[in-house]
Amino acid sequence: MSLAIVNSPNTYKRNMIKNTAAYILSVLFGILYFISNAQPVPTLEFPFKMTVEQYVEKYAPTAVEEMHKNHIPASITLAQGLLESGNGNSRLAIQGNNHFGIKCKAEWTGETIKEDDDAPQECFRKYKAPIDSYHDHSDFLMHGTRYAFLFDLDEKDYVSWAKGLKKAGYATNPKYPEMLITTIEKNGLAKYDSMKVGVKEEKKIVEEKKLEVASQRNITVNGIPAIVVKDGESFAEIALENDMRVWQMYKYNDLTKDAVPSKGDTVYLKPKNYKAEQEFYIVNGDETMHLISQRFGIKLSKLLHKNLMKDGDEPASFEKIYLRDKREQPLKLRIAANTLPKDTNYNEIVYEDPKRNIETQKPVLPEDKYVIAIPDNKDDMAFLHTVQPGETLFSITKKYNVQLEGVKQLNKIRDNNIKVGTQIIINPNQPPVNEKEEAVVPGYHTVKQGETLYSIARTYNITIVEIKALNDMHNDTLRIGEELVVVPLNGEKAKDENAGNVKENEPVYHVVIEKETMYSVSRKYNVTPSQIRDLNNMLDNNIKVGQRLRIR
Repeated sequence: MSLAIVNSPNTYKRNMIKNTAAYILSVLFGILYFISNAQPVPTLEFPFKMTVEQYVEKYAPTAVEEMHKNHIPASITLAQGLLESGNGNSRLAIQGNNHFGIKCKAEWTGETIKEDDDAPQECFRKYKAPIDSYHDHSDFLMHGTRYAFLFDLDEKDYVSWAKGLKKAGYATNPKYPEMLITTIEKNGLAKYDSMKVGVKEEKKIVEEKKLEVASQRNITVNGIPAIVVKDGESFAEIALENDMRVWQMYKYNDLTKDAVPSKGDTVYLKPKNYKAEQEFYIVNGDETMHLISQRFGIKLSKLLHKNLMKDGDEPASFEKIYLRDKREQPLKLRIAANTLPKDTNYNEIVYEDPKRNIETQKPVLPEDKYVIAIPDNKDDMAFLHTVQPGETLFSITKKYNVQLEGVKQLNKIRDNNIKVGTQIIINPNQPPVNEKEEAVVPGYHTVKQGETLYSIARTYNITIVEIKALNDMHNDTLRIGEELVVVPLNGEKAKDENAGNVKENEPVYHVVIEKETMYSVSRKYNVTPSQIRDLNNMLDNNIKVGQRLRIR
């Protein structure tokens, strides 16, 4: 016989509560276990694109710190970062942390990333973090000898910096300065050029500079303070570390603007003296007067004067150089003075005004000095061509698309006879000498300081209305450096190239070339823009390069 246990109502309730609580606890433990062991839900790595405002807010402190450390305007750095990285959204910026489009080059030993640019799959530098890209951008400008003159400019003069970067060849786009300036002014980036760094950052910058200066080898020659150049140093670095301007480096050391310091060179930090401590020096081998002036701390001009020499003269080996007094008889020369004409559009003078250095900077020649690439921006820029065997004056002018008469005038050549080895000045933007001969840049005029629409119209014998129509201008405002289309070309009358080649009722077509407008095309064929629009079913005057237009 079994004994049945009957629970009371209160006991039953207690058991129900216990069972319910146990169930709830088991469910909670199960949820916690699932969460702790579950795999994270994948998310998009870059769910949105960075705006200009977000980019500036994020990287402005870095740009300001680089400015105080390396004297590069923060506005320029930010504008370049915005343009080169697409506000930080480009593939190079996202996957390579490369915000300035800096390519690998031979000296780069870090990681790389491939990207299509001027050529397919070019090599670009890859960084661990964006800040490394900013540091490398500063180093890139400071170590590039062609950028040295920029460090003479005022840090708040972003306009001159923008033009200087283009002049130095930072970008191939002829509108690069305008793009930088517009980006800076549109987004108010100039305010960062006046911004100060925090106390902590400033202390860090000062300490870094102290270590750099302490590591230099300071010397004194002829009572003049100088340093011995370390491997890889640039004039920009030396100037910044010694609180100087780059132009002072050139001037104090009798150097031209394309000079590059080498390891072991003596660089003076103050002007050299008029005399040396010793009386004479005997030339050893191929030593130059500049080398001797650097060795003894004498101004090159004074050293040449003491020895009855001209600029460009070099002494023969074993000649006695006077270091204190003036000699009475000329010494034997190794190389005759350079007698090339001096009326080029650039010079080797280092001006205290860095803006003049931008305007007169000698162009950087390619490795093959006989192959000169005419710059796209058509700035006033002259260079030297060395005559090769078989070349004639006519073939040289055709090679560079310049006027024969202009080259003869510039080089003071009376006839067409030239000798092999002669250096000839070539100026791609020399004003036309012979109006019947095609100009260097036919149909274009670069606005210069003081020019007006009226003066330009008179120069080309056209009207102001025509200039404005040709260039789609809505007012009379001109900007220095702006390029205007002018017609007729160098005094030539507009003509129909197809005249005489087609019958009266046959259709005439024209293929649009660069810089042409609807108005210039219509003027060429003596028709109206509306007639061209009607024949081509066009609603406006917008045309594209390569477009085939029916004229009649």
